[in-house]
Amino acid sequence: MQSFTCFGDTRCTTRRFLPTKSKVFIALSSFPGAGNTWVRHLIEHATGYYTGSYYFDGTLYNKGFKGEKDHWRSGRTICVKTHESGKREIEMYDSSILLIRNPYKALMAEFNRKCAGHLGYATEKHWKSKEWPEFVNSYASWWASHSLDWLQYGKKLLVVHYEDLKKDLIVKLKEMVSFLGIPLNEDRLLCVENNKDGNFKRISSNQAVMDPFSQDMKSTIDGYIRTVDKALKARNFTGLPEEYMPR
Repeated sequence: MQSFTCFGDTRCTTRRFLPTKSKVFIALSSFPGAGNTWVRHLIEHATGYYTGSYYFDGTLYNKGFKGEKDHWRSGRTICVKTHESGKREIEMYDSSILLIRNPYKALMAEFNRKCAGHLGYATEKHWKSKEWPEFVNSYASWWASHSLDWLQYGKKLLVVHYEDLKKDLIVKLKEMVSFLGIPLNEDRLLCVENNKDGNFKRISSNQAVMDPFSQDMKSTIDGYIRTVDKALKARNFTGLPEEYMPR
């Protein structure tokens, strides 16, 4: 069988809006920094349909995420990115993909984005400023409450762990495509595998890897990890990946 790459195979790069308005309203929900943009790239290339967003990000639109400009309730996109939580916000959706990432990694990714955009890195000065502890203080609890709310109020949920997706891309992608109700196209999946990073993966930094988390921060975050793990298991989902677990 001939294998295609995205550069020569338009079957993976071509995307469009849904031909008829979707009757099922699906969220792609995550805490900021959990890889939502990357997962949208994967879904769009695997299904051939644009994803939407509760927000509008011009940078993303210019990079080819054409669903950014569509009203989030238009019904023309395959799923809608959201970082929102709370009963009212969640119950608007018929079903949801809940994307979860290790809070340590997600917090650092979102702080990098806040300080230096989608592809840049915060400087040592940023990490050592009072901005960082303030950020962790407000965002760490949000990481937990976001998952807890979706687990409590989400009607039909597919939980995807960012780390599992990195490890087992095609298996997890097939799960998502099937959950979205789209027939699997093996050629598109092969193509996605050859172009899995898209335009929004940070290039590895040459900076020395520092641990910006104080012992107090770690105690707090580890408590949230245990709480979310317990909530997942209570709803019969697999708990958080082993690597999150406090040692």
